[in-house]
Amino acid sequence: MAATGTPVSNDVYPPDFASPIGRIRALIPDVEQVDYSDEGTAQYLFSDAHLSGLYAISSGNDPARLYRAAASALRALAVSEGLIQKVIRTEDLQTDGAKLASALLSGAKALEDRADMAEEEEDAMIIVDFQPLPQDGFSYTLHGFPESWMAGHGGRRFRSWL
Repeated sequence: MAATGTPVSNDVYPPDFASPIGRIRALIPDVEQVDYSDEGTAQYLFSDAHLSGLYAISSGNDPARLYRAAASALRALAVSEGLIQKVIRTEDLQTDGAKLASALLSGAKALEDRADMAEEEEDAMIIVDFQPLPQDGFSYTLHGFPESWMAGHGGRRFRSWL
């Protein structure tokens, strides 16, 4: 509590978007502190400590790890909303927690897909055609080199150094 008796949030506000926690906040999005409990304490949906924990258990390197942590946060929110809201109908209000949960889970799946793509890009391998010079004196075509390759090299023949 602050000296005035008002509860204080320990979370960084505004979010530092250069930090992993700030980037996760941007992806979910959870970038504004709101007084959800009407107790005078503005807070995020997810605390910095919660997001830090999700980031710590996520696999991969940045940015894949950020996407996985954000997907975990959306899944947690989807489960919570699905359990709390269910389907509520009154005369002038209708909520559907299942639809909201489904939308959040869809967003989590999209973030997981982005994480997979980021990992694939990071692990990408380029295969180049390696064609060593034959050292036995036989023609290139006997070694499997195409005639087009020979033409591109002026049809030169290299002597064996053996």
